[in-house]
Amino acid sequence: MHRSEIKRKIAGTLFVLPAFLVHFLVVTLPGLTLFYYGSTKWNGLGRPEFTGLSNFFRMLTDNDFYLALLNNIIWTLFFFIVPIAFGLAVALAVINLRRSQMLFRSIFFLPYVMSAVVVGRIFSILYSPYIGITSIFKNIGWEGLGNLSLLTNIRTAPLAVAYADHWHWWGFVMVLFLAALHQVNTDLYEVADIEGANAIQKFWYVTLPSIVPTLVTIYMITLIGSFVTFDYVYVMTKGGPAGITEIASTWIYKKSFWDYNAGYASFLSLMICFLCIGFYFIFRIIQKRGLEV
Repeated sequence: MHRSEIKRKIAGTLFVLPAFLVHFLVVTLPGLTLFYYGSTKWNGLGRPEFTGLSNFFRMLTDNDFYLALLNNIIWTLFFFIVPIAFGLAVALAVINLRRSQMLFRSIFFLPYVMSAVVVGRIFSILYSPYIGITSIFKNIGWEGLGNLSLLTNIRTAPLAVAYADHWHWWGFVMVLFLAALHQVNTDLYEVADIEGANAIQKFWYVTLPSIVPTLVTIYMITLIGSFVTFDYVYVMTKGGPAGITEIASTWIYKKSFWDYNAGYASFLSLMICFLCIGFYFIFRIIQKRGLEV
């Protein structure tokens, strides 16, 4: 190896070293401490008391945690269908625009760059029965809809919070689909036209198979992201009403900072981490079967 190549490698290493150190100190090191604190009884302030597998056995009988996981699964199913279908539909419409395509892409993507806390607060105001959208129905005499509080009703609260996250998320999905659609071989559409295929057939036999790798990637991001969602639920409902919007992350947060049981919360965080790692390896298996992501 020439001296100039060694210098370039050293320069490159020094260039990324500060970012690596910050990531190690802020993300990696605290993450590794979960293995220790997850096996202790700790209130987050005093000295941890090693308890072995007691947190594991406690988790086995923690019905509230399993209800939160069930809500996570329902949340994931919603995001597997609505934002992905909506993002793909809009991407198919936008890609056919000859003019103003970049304008629409920017407008639809804009919610994604907004802070989740800001979006949550905006939708909390919109859902307010006093100054929100339901107050409009009250003003026109529709008392039934006018008195409906979307975030305090157990039937509407999950969908209300999920819609706020959907509004923030689908623009990002659309951009990913647009990038994939631009990579589709246009010759395939010409062949389909020659064969007399209609629009639905061209989508099913040409477009969809061509964007499968991107679709798999989006599903992987959505699945893992659904299990680490926190901000929208906490800002808008804090898991209420009656725990109907409680998910694993908010339940772990409450165990740590409300109940001062950071040891048990660390163990639950570790289990969610293992669950996400398991999802990752599942998608790796899909990759090996020919779906290159």
